[in-house]
Amino acid sequence: MKQFLVVVDDSAAALRAAQLAIDLAAATGAGLTLVTVVEDHVLDARLNAASVPDAAARRAQGAVSVLTRMTARASLRGLRTHQEILSGHGAEQVLAMAARCGADLIVAGRDPGAPVNLANLLEFADVPVLVVPAEAV
Repeated sequence: MKQFLVVVDDSAAALRAAQLAIDLAAATGAGLTLVTVVEDHVLDARLNAASVPDAAARRAQGAVSVLTRMTARASLRGLRTHQEILSGHGAEQVLAMAARCGADLIVAGRDPGAPVNLANLLEFADVPVLVVPAEAV
């Protein structure tokens, strides 16, 4: 395997999945593409209803922050990464990115609140998907 696509957000499961992907990439020499998904259409409707100021800017800042943290962790292991902030339906965007970057493996955390629907990801993926729980079972 030469390229891993890693779905990251600020959940414990996603952070654990990212660390596992970094460890696997360091051991195998695979490249890493780190992505986070912002479902603007869903969040905008909820946040507009709640009158949350600067919601879009805060989401963008959070996305950049989580990608920056994971990139720094990968750099400590001597890995180069590519980062993308995706917008739209989670699984659909991740699968499209996996095709664009030539991913051999998709790594994602198992978190019911994540913007990526794992059932859809598993059903429609053309490459293996490694699902990582928040804690060791």
